[in-house]
Amino acid sequence: MSHLIIKPFDQVYVPAEGQFNSTWHRLETSVQGGIAQDGSNIPDVLQPIAESGFKPDFDAPISTPDPELAEHLKDNPITDWKVLLADLRQSGNGVIPVHVVKKSYKVHQNRALFDAMIAAACKVLGVNGFEIATVGTLGAFSQFFVSLFIKGEGAFKVGVDDFASFFNLVSSHNSLVASQNMLAALRIVCMNTVQASISDASGAGTASVIRHTLNSEQLITPEKFASDLSNWIAQRNQFTATLEALRATPMNLDGFRAFAAGVFTTDGAKGSDQLSTVSWNRIGEMESLFARGKGNSGVSAYDAINAFTEYFTSGNGVGKPTKNGTNLAKRIASANFGRGNEWKLQALACAADEDTLTDTIKRGAILFNDKLIERAAKGGDK
Repeated sequence: MSHLIIKPFDQVYVPAEGQFNSTWHRLETSVQGGIAQDGSNIPDVLQPIAESGFKPDFDAPISTPDPELAEHLKDNPITDWKVLLADLRQSGNGVIPVHVVKKSYKVHQNRALFDAMIAAACKVLGVNGFEIATVGTLGAFSQFFVSLFIKGEGAFKVGVDDFASFFNLVSSHNSLVASQNMLAALRIVCMNTVQASISDASGAGTASVIRHTLNSEQLITPEKFASDLSNWIAQRNQFTATLEALRATPMNLDGFRAFAAGVFTTDGAKGSDQLSTVSWNRIGEMESLFARGKGNSGVSAYDAINAFTEYFTSGNGVGKPTKNGTNLAKRIASANFGRGNEWKLQALACAADEDTLTDTIKRGAILFNDKLIERAAKGGDK
């Protein structure tokens, strides 16, 4: 159950009308008229997390120790811990144990996170400048998420390609993830999309992490979240300009082969002076994506970036289908974490700077031709 939606405790709320009225898992709960900005029609997911100390599970009086024993017990580790419980009595579900944590662990309440997100969005985008796309809990209330679709300047176009922006938040009460708000290209609806959103925002540098440390609740404010969002929108606009520049940079199939070879042999101080057979085969598989992939026509550096993105997001770069089909969770993990995601970021980094792009193509052309000669000498054998 990779989505981690555990009924009846978890709810994933969506607006009943419009483009966000459904999810891939079909476990959503629709809200007529949309999700209210004050959270009044989604109270179930905003219930509090309670904190409790330990006590014996049998009925017995606790003795008062003498001074010597008290001195010995003061370092008892059990006194340094507490239990977190989701207090769902408002919805008739009682109390659910969520996690055992150090007493220094600071709970970030769902209501405080939600209110700060909405207030920040209103301040930066205006009351009507966004739509609450989803709000929910996962893992029997152990995770919480918010996904706001940014209208107007949030949706941007590069050539014929449309891009969406979401102001997202994820948090947990079981130490799985720290609280973090982010600007990402996808809507959160489940645990898979939580991971994908974190990966997307982390790669783009549009994520802010708040760890559950003492006094960390002071960072959960509309002012802090609004500052983050404003900076990320400005950063995103610079990214849009980069993509437009790549669309205007001509590149043919030979140029793409050289570019891809240069990317696959660029790894900082560990860069290679030889194109591996694995990378050679990948380039061959990516050629059709450069020429005919989604939105591509094989004429620009922008098409090259799209080829890398498609290959390492939904193509063979995330695992070829097996006899019984490729596991969806593994494909999502491959696309958003590990080396596959690094290749996507590496390709963009090599293309974004004009001098770096020139150097990448020049070096890649030499290594590609060297590999071509090597294979010809071996009769084309791998």
